Amino acid sequence: MKITNCESYDQLSALAAEVVLDCVTENPNLLLCAATGNSPLGLYRNLSQAAEQMKKTRVIKLDEWGGIPMSHPASCEYYLQQEVVKPLAIAPQRYFGFQSNVANPESECARMAAVLNEQGPIDLCVLGLGKNGHIGFNEPAEALTDHCHIATLASSSQAHSMVQALQDKPTYGLTLGIKDILSAKRILLLVSGEGKADAREKLYSKQISSQFPASYLWQHSSVTCLVHTPD
Repeated sequence: MKITNCESYDQLSALAAEVVLDCVTENPNLLLCAATGNSPLGLYRNLSQAAEQMKKTRVIKLDEWGGIPMSHPASCEYYLQQEVVKPLAIAPQRYFGFQSNVANPESECARMAAVLNEQGPIDLCVLGLGKNGHIGFNEPAEALTDHCHIATLASSSQAHSMVQALQDKPTYGLTLGIKDILSAKRILLLVSGEGKADAREKLYSKQISSQFPASYLWQHSSVTCLVHTPD
């Protein structure tokens, strides 16, 4: 893992965009796994200025809140449509994502596993770092799940800014598994925002534990980690 401490969030976002665009230059048809949340927002807005360069890119959604309508502003789908798919003019046949409000979440996970098997492996996976060390909705647990699965959300995830205004918080998420993430050719980890100091220090310790899922990224051969945390 190569760690770069950034002086500002704008610098973090600009450096992240450079990483993505370098990968796109090497492989215009790359499969980009896109996280949501506050950390990658600046990255995506920088990429919108290079939409023409990314028109052949394929995008797969990292995770999704369970039980929220796809059109709801709190959904990962809404976020990605507004910040990635539409600004980058990603064609429908080049975008793949979990459906959030399905009758059978298990079948939806199986469908996405098949999609990833067909389209993958992921060329570049963009990740944020949860306060409890989660990546995607791979939450701390006795053992992590390898592939697409339903995840019971930790209380800290239910308090995430994306869903904090909801009266009924989602109790589960749909997510790519830890092995799906580690199978990516390259990983871009963005660590930003307040309240991340403890998570940052646990990551830096290099102690690998299923109770801190992001620690597994130390087992990957190509991780770029960009950090800007005010605390």
